[in-house]
Amino acid sequence: MQIIDAKGLLCPQPLILTRKALKNSQPGEPLKIECDNRTAFQNIMTYLKDQSLSPSGTEEGGIFRIEVINRAIPGVVSKEPAGIDAGVCSSAYVVVVSSERMGEGDPQLGTILMKGFLNALNEQPVLPTHVVFYNSGVKLATRDSGVINSLQTLEELGVEILVCGTCVDFYDLKAMLAVGKISNMFSVTETMAKAGHVVRP
Repeated sequence: MQIIDAKGLLCPQPLILTRKALKNSQPGEPLKIECDNRTAFQNIMTYLKDQSLSPSGTEEGGIFRIEVINRAIPGVVSKEPAGIDAGVCSSAYVVVVSSERMGEGDPQLGTILMKGFLNALNEQPVLPTHVVFYNSGVKLATRDSGVINSLQTLEELGVEILVCGTCVDFYDLKAMLAVGKISNMFSVTETMAKAGHVVRP
């Protein structure tokens, strides 16, 4: 039995660990996932059900436990989670990040959401061709951003990371950059114009 300890991790990390464990497990192998985040628990349960599995979940003292048996049949591709459009996934896309935060509202929540988005990006069935950072988004390409490992993984997988040079100079971050290459607005504009579609978190 594989045991996935996801306690203390924020979404989507527990789900990412579960997906990896399921992918690396053998048909008939049981998995046990433990987390302490209700949202993560619900997301994992939904994902497993989307894979035509039958997970059982319990909660005790703030700890959520999920048990499931991988019934995958070799050579058969599992369904994608609800919400993924096969037509969209078939086309090239670019991710454009213009802020260190995601969405409006509470700044701390926005920071958490953006980190979750970027940490989950390399788990997508189809990767973007480029990830472009400009304005305060360039701060996410620095060594202390909390998403550097994920961005470096994307780069290793062939995703080009472009960082706005003007923005880097404005925030005086050149010495702290840890991923990607410094680019200019002409290249950024050209990259976005050639994309099948642009994703803006």
